[in-house]
Amino acid sequence: MAVFAPDDNRSRRVRLAIAAIMTLAVVVTAGAFVIDPAESVPDPVAYDDTTELGLSSETDAMMAGNATLPRTQVFYSQLQYVVGYNGIGSFVASLSDRRTERQFGYPLIAYVETFDHRDPDTADGGLFTATGAGGWTPAEEAYYVVDSDARTPAGEAVIPFRNREVAESFSADHSGTVVDWESIRNRSFDIDSAATVRSLAPSRWQTANDRITEAERTADRPVSVVVGEDAPTIDAAVEAAPSNTTVVVPKGVYHETVTINKSVTIAGDDARISGDGNGSVVTVRAADVAIRGLRIDGVGNRTRDPEAARASRDEESEAWDANIQSGYGHGDAGIRAIAAPGLVVDDVMIETNASGLLLRDGSHTVVRDLRVDGSETWQNGFMGITGMESRVTVTDSRFEGGRDGIYLHRADGSVIRNSTFTDNRYGIHLMYTGDALVADNTARNELFAGITVMTRPSGNTIVGNDVRNSSAGIQSSGTRTYIAYNTLVGNELGFSTSARGSLYEHNVVVDNELGARATTIVPSSRVVANDFVGNDDHAAAGAGALRVWADGDRGNYWEGANVGQQPSSERAYRPTSPVDAVLHGEIAAVAVRESPASVLLNHLRGTVPGARSGSIIDPVPASTPYHPERIDVVTSPDSEGAEPVHADWRAELSSLTDGQDTAHENTTNRNTARAVGDYK
Repeated sequence: MAVFAPDDNRSRRVRLAIAAIMTLAVVVTAGAFVIDPAESVPDPVAYDDTTELGLSSETDAMMAGNATLPRTQVFYSQLQYVVGYNGIGSFVASLSDRRTERQFGYPLIAYVETFDHRDPDTADGGLFTATGAGGWTPAEEAYYVVDSDARTPAGEAVIPFRNREVAESFSADHSGTVVDWESIRNRSFDIDSAATVRSLAPSRWQTANDRITEAERTADRPVSVVVGEDAPTIDAAVEAAPSNTTVVVPKGVYHETVTINKSVTIAGDDARISGDGNGSVVTVRAADVAIRGLRIDGVGNRTRDPEAARASRDEESEAWDANIQSGYGHGDAGIRAIAAPGLVVDDVMIETNASGLLLRDGSHTVVRDLRVDGSETWQNGFMGITGMESRVTVTDSRFEGGRDGIYLHRADGSVIRNSTFTDNRYGIHLMYTGDALVADNTARNELFAGITVMTRPSGNTIVGNDVRNSSAGIQSSGTRTYIAYNTLVGNELGFSTSARGSLYEHNVVVDNELGARATTIVPSSRVVANDFVGNDDHAAAGAGALRVWADGDRGNYWEGANVGQQPSSERAYRPTSPVDAVLHGEIAAVAVRESPASVLLNHLRGTVPGARSGSIIDPVPASTPYHPERIDVVTSPDSEGAEPVHADWRAELSSLTDGQDTAHENTTNRNTARAVGDYK
């Protein structure tokens, strides 16, 4: 029995299309399968065997042991993978999105996790909990409790039960209502999406402004001690200064190390602190410390503490994560802060072969006008800023050489903006860090990538950055990521679509070896309104389902896509097809593209989603670039060495009208059993 049976006309079209393709002897299925739901319905699988959508690893960790999220697993007609949805609402939302059907085919059957014999209840704060392993019930056969006092980290709690009496019992205990599947699939869910993250970008910029303003107030303190007049050394001056006052460091070179264990401002006047090459030069162990106007060198070259890393492995924590936090967080630095929230670092220059600024244990910091010069080879150095469980707000700074310009680990809410990264391994490298803003930065000659986000965080915004001449421009994993208005030029790879449930838009991707790479096996992100110009290859896709890079009537601009006899509105562009991929470089390819056989084959490929598994299609390619002014700047003869290009994304986002670009993400979600379109 199938929950979602296709209409007979669509099934007939699918079978005719497959027969025609076989007649042409073209192999296009690439491992996808077609199931006739009248003949067989697959049984549920272990949830760990599904391709999971809907949660970040941080939410997974938060829920471990104290919360449960009802799950759904879905079999699609043109997808060889079983898709797992975290939360009932996330699957229902997908039913209203035509891109899902284009890419996966129609859903054959959906199973929901039911909780009849699992002691369902709520924990502190109302989080839904349950014990043991649940059963799987076809979605149309289950009963659902809604509007109860139970909640989940993913939003509204919809809790399925196989038996109506059990559902009614839970509903009575938790002030809910019992409904059937028809009611659920026609229900509106407030699903947190990449569009939500986009709407937060301007306010995150303003939050950074507010943090900087507060930092200026913190640093502005009356002078109490002047080094050389009231105390012989900086360390002695700090010891003598009352809290909430300023220690002035006159011009000169001070051969010492300094420990700051009270809330004071250290204000240098062209002063240099030079360590002896062992350990950290300045150590901060107090809240609300400000360090301004200093030059620091003589840092030790220890980048990790092997003993701390070994000790962490004995604790009850995830070994790899603990090893990184303990090993990376215990090296040498120009400035080392331990449990020092409210730190301000302003107008400071650090020369180091280890870390420039090392933050640990909640040392939330505002950084402005910091320059870190690291090692010439990245293997011999470390991070310009290392932030371990410490949020940073970085602006107007420069990082050159060393391993990573900025490395943040569990530093949610950080902001990195208006800064420059050159000759690093990674310019900006985030791990387990979500809800961050990375904006208007410049990266050049980065060995691995300009901006890299790893380990499935959620809610990051990467906008307005200019990355050139690097191995990769932007590589971001995680969920609900907004990647937009970036300028990516002359890299081996412009960007990869590694983030799930994310939005890639208004990026200018020019003269890269590969413009973009589709990497997720089950596509769940939107790629729209980007400009691809002059790339050796505009886009490539790894294994997985068909990727539809468009949204409604908006696609992307692909140089060469609109060359030929057919109007662009009547022809899709396939950057992964052998012919379309070379249109912008070989005009002779147009003759092949416009041949009757090619047109027929493309039409058939448009009819059967599985026939393009592992490929990309843009059904509505734009006839002109979305951002010609940015393209003109980066392709002009004198663009080499010119100023970076940063789009005015704040003005653009502020001008968005209510509902624009969000019609396919939110509002009422309904299963309308649409026919598979030909989306040529």
